[in-house]
Amino acid sequence: MSKVTKAELNGYFSEISALLLCNEKHKKGFIMSLRNDIEAFLEENTEADINDIKAVFGSAEDISKGFMENTDPKTIAKRIKIKKYILAAVAVAVLIYALFVVFSLIDVHEEAHGYIEEGVMMIKIVTGGDFI
Repeated sequence: MSKVTKAELNGYFSEISALLLCNEKHKKGFIMSLRNDIEAFLEENTEADINDIKAVFGSAEDISKGFMENTDPKTIAKRIKIKKYILAAVAVAVLIYALFVVFSLIDVHEEAHGYIEEGVMMIKIVTGGDFI
């Protein structure tokens, strides 16, 4: 039986997946292929541990670097651009939510504590008919 736990393997694949800049379809296909290769390796080397896997297949950084070298640069640039747009959209959404919260708190504060309006009041004296 292998010394590698399922959690160690899943962590290894998660590290690799996080470093890959491609669409989910390509990422899943690559990870599945790598998983099959590692499972075949573990069947042949029952005493292998996670360090042995990293020695044979490479670290997560090495694997992702090799994958990226074999990937079309346009695909990588597109993926980076999409990530930037998503990050910008999230930042705008957080900013709008923060402004909403601030203005809501100001409104609640004014309702709870009241506020003063200054103005000129004109009183008509009933007897004389003149304004003071």
